[in-house]
Amino acid sequence: MSSKGQVTIPKLVRDALGIMRGDALEFEVRGNEFIGRKKLSRVDWSQYVGILADGRSTDEIMREVRPVRAWAE
Repeated sequence: MSSKGQVTIPKLVRDALGIMRGDALEFEVRGNEFIGRKKLSRVDWSQYVGILADGRSTDEIMREVRPVRAWAE
């Protein structure tokens, strides 16, 4: 560890995790262990809210996309 508290992640580990310069990492302490991992990006779903808002109910949409089944009685 450097005097600034910085650590170097070995290339083998960076390659295994797909860590690139600028990637966000997250850290966790478990007892006396230090866990580091690549932080998964989270999708901002707010940009998609209302994309299918065309006035149809969920049931109407599901009837449209599901195949019609003929049931033998």
